[in-house]
Amino acid sequence: MVYVVATILLGLVFSWSALLWGYHDRNVEPLTTNIDEVFDRRCLPIVLEHDPPARKAIVMVHGYPSTPYSYDYAAHRAFEQGFDVYVPLLPGFGTKPEDLYGTTFTQWYGYLESYYRDKRMEYDKLYVVGTSMGGALTLRLGEEFSGTENAPDALATVATPVFLNDIRLGAIQRWGYYFMRLVALFTPALHPRIHLGSEKENDGEELWVGYGGSFVGGGVSFMHALKGIRRDLGRITVPLMSIHDLGDRTISFQNLAEIQDAVNSRRFVARTTAMTSNHNRHILLMYPSVQTELTDEILAFFDRND
Repeated sequence: MVYVVATILLGLVFSWSALLWGYHDRNVEPLTTNIDEVFDRRCLPIVLEHDPPARKAIVMVHGYPSTPYSYDYAAHRAFEQGFDVYVPLLPGFGTKPEDLYGTTFTQWYGYLESYYRDKRMEYDKLYVVGTSMGGALTLRLGEEFSGTENAPDALATVATPVFLNDIRLGAIQRWGYYFMRLVALFTPALHPRIHLGSEKENDGEELWVGYGGSFVGGGVSFMHALKGIRRDLGRITVPLMSIHDLGDRTISFQNLAEIQDAVNSRRFVARTTAMTSNHNRHILLMYPSVQTELTDEILAFFDRND
């Protein structure tokens, strides 16, 4: 009898953690970014404006726990092709790991939404690119603003999740995701640190700067937000290009099909890569082996929807 009760209790605890029963973001107040406290200049927002300003602009959204530097190449490439470019630093990122503790997807999205609204008022044409978690934020923008006067003219997502694990699809990227909520009861992060890249060249991945470690508290918030984003994909009607590598080691490639099947974009382009490089094959616009081709395809997609 004891074993039965214990098994039931363990099952309930696992379900509570994995299915996020009753979860909601407790911290929802607006946040700002203190760029004076970035741990490296590469974490600073990227702002590239023509003089006079162009009539079209792109907002590029970094991932979790990344920084604007992941778009250094793509931002300058877009600027050269006539776009004004903005890559904000999301609140909690790029300063010190402790600043990310307790922050939530609601707060990251609130910051981005306000930033987007400001830029939407300044430009005739406005586009958004998001990578990984930044892509999920981008999809959320599409869901909120499609069909309104503030709709983006087109979106592009790179290696973007609408789920982290999905047993139904047989897509289990990391079993540990199911235990994040439980772990977060005891600590907001595991082995948090600042990551300044590495000396060993690896197709550009050595240039990545951000936080290292596992930020389980924010991860729970992110995982919960993905449920709503996935549910509401059908609200997206603006043109959308989604890119994913077949061997992405961070976010399951099967996310691409979920996005493609659910959105109602009047124009949708699915783009895959099949990299063989010995890295995560995730932050695609950082990799010299593919960044020029992919960036130019995104810019051409935007121009076709000009």
